[in-house]
Amino acid sequence: MKKLLLIVALATSNVFAEETKIVDPFDLSASATKVKELGLITKPEVDALEEKAKSLFNAGDCKGAIPVLIDYSKKSNWLANMIQASLDPYYGASYDDRKGYSYAKLKPLIPLETMANDYKKKRNIAFAMQGECLVKVGDEKGAIPVLLKALDLIDIDNDVWWERTRNNLLKVIKVEVK
Repeated sequence: MKKLLLIVALATSNVFAEETKIVDPFDLSASATKVKELGLITKPEVDALEEKAKSLFNAGDCKGAIPVLIDYSKKSNWLANMIQASLDPYYGASYDDRKGYSYAKLKPLIPLETMANDYKKKRNIAFAMQGECLVKVGDEKGAIPVLLKALDLIDIDNDVWWERTRNNLLKVIKVEVK
């Protein structure tokens, strides 16, 4: 009986040890990997990619647009995440600390929050555009995960891209709505 209790106690302690993983505050690997993968991302670079992607997409050059849209969506997302990270000290603070933070200090942060959200919205549209292009070039299998992700990300108030993306997905899976 003592051995059984000891085994249960050891098994339980292993479970608890796995649940309380220690986060290394000096682990920079995730960010370093992104920088290595995407390079130094700047707002002007992402804005230029947006223009190029839109131009190719609007011209109907889906073969040319797809790689640009992929690059643009990744870089737009990373830019949004970096801008959002500049606000982490505020959002990481306790409720009481945020409540006591003066509006005069908070006001300059509002445009950064808006900008980060705008780049996330742009990323979402880039996913939708990429999915539409994949449908147009006949890569329906490749289009499905992209369209599903776009539908997962698109805001409810973006009626145009929600409808386009929904219709592209329904077309691929041959679902007709009457």
